[in-house]
Amino acid sequence: MPVIEFSHVTKEYHLGSRTSLRGAIAQAVKNLARRKQADHSLFSALDDVSFNMEQGEVLGIIGHNGAGKSTTLKLLSRVTYPTRGSIHTQGRVAALIELGAGFHPDLSGRENVYLNGSILGLKRREIDAQFSNMVEFAGLEKFIDTPVKRYSSGMYVRLAFAVAAHMRADILLVDEVLSVGDAAFQQKCMKKMGELRDSGATIVFVSHNMWSIESFCRRVIVLRKGKIETEGKVSDVVEFYRRHQREDLFAQTGRGDDAADHGNLLPGQKPNDVKVHIELFDSAGKHANEIGANETLLVRAHYHAPERVANPLFILRLHRADGLLCCETVNRAQADTRMDQSICGPGTFEVRLGPLQLVTDHYTIEAHIVDSAAPIIYAVSPREHFQIQAEPFGADHGVFAPPVEWLYPEGAR
Repeated sequence: MPVIEFSHVTKEYHLGSRTSLRGAIAQAVKNLARRKQADHSLFSALDDVSFNMEQGEVLGIIGHNGAGKSTTLKLLSRVTYPTRGSIHTQGRVAALIELGAGFHPDLSGRENVYLNGSILGLKRREIDAQFSNMVEFAGLEKFIDTPVKRYSSGMYVRLAFAVAAHMRADILLVDEVLSVGDAAFQQKCMKKMGELRDSGATIVFVSHNMWSIESFCRRVIVLRKGKIETEGKVSDVVEFYRRHQREDLFAQTGRGDDAADHGNLLPGQKPNDVKVHIELFDSAGKHANEIGANETLLVRAHYHAPERVANPLFILRLHRADGLLCCETVNRAQADTRMDQSICGPGTFEVRLGPLQLVTDHYTIEAHIVDSAAPIIYAVSPREHFQIQAEPFGADHGVFAPPVEWLYPEGAR
């Protein structure tokens, strides 16, 4: 029998509605007066969402901001209630949604442990039994009797996580809390979460960190605009989400976006004095926006400098569509040997890249013209977009796809 039944749940909010008691009463009176008149100010944070979870299952929920992830956890923890549909849970529920939400700044760490533990549903004897473990986990033995208003943000978060993570809960709800703190603490949190998972706790985990989702969860749901877009095996769903995320970004950026960062210009420098744009060609010399993984890409940059530009440096940057810098190449050798070189009027330079050996995805490429001797950006080309078309790489992930040969020496299998 499922320990979580989330059945046809819809959660609606009134946009711009008042939150005070007086405002709520006034709004209720207006609603009675209007009766059945349609209310166009409603926003559906979740729209007819259903899923079940068995004991010990770990479910990841991913999606863009505003997709309904945090709303789902708030409904499961009964911070709020559904407009329509039903939610049933079995056992104690612990929520790591807003760490330290119950902390009082004037109370000491010790006092806040007991206060926060009570809010989370722990009895005093349960807090007593876990107190030393909580403090040791947080690493705050020396400061446990200090008012938390004197804590750094990292100390505050460590103590809050320690309290929530040491609850003996049947269902654990986690919302992005593992992204806080330094790397060492995040690693410690993940280890603790793994222990909770291995002990048989049922866990719902919301995160934008796909590595955490892939390494921690067993099943994943993608929410989009309050609806379930897809769900299933972790590797398949994460790949689906990454692909659609980049395609969305690819569509939003479009062709001809100016990527210039004019914040690096010196006073008086006019970024529009120099123009540059690029063209992309495949190995056959044809204009292309689809390139094979093992093909060579020719980038031809055309520039025009109305006035003489001394010490020009040409830079080419290749990004994945989500912004990850894949490579950068600079004509530094030419610039170093010809420091008196200048450009004026129209000109062209070409760069051959390849074989690219990139995995199937969307990419952008842009050219920069900068000053080799001063922090001046003369021009940045509009981004040109292209797509790598290759055979699927199975379980391989990343950006770079070098030729690989698996060897099995005799006796090694």
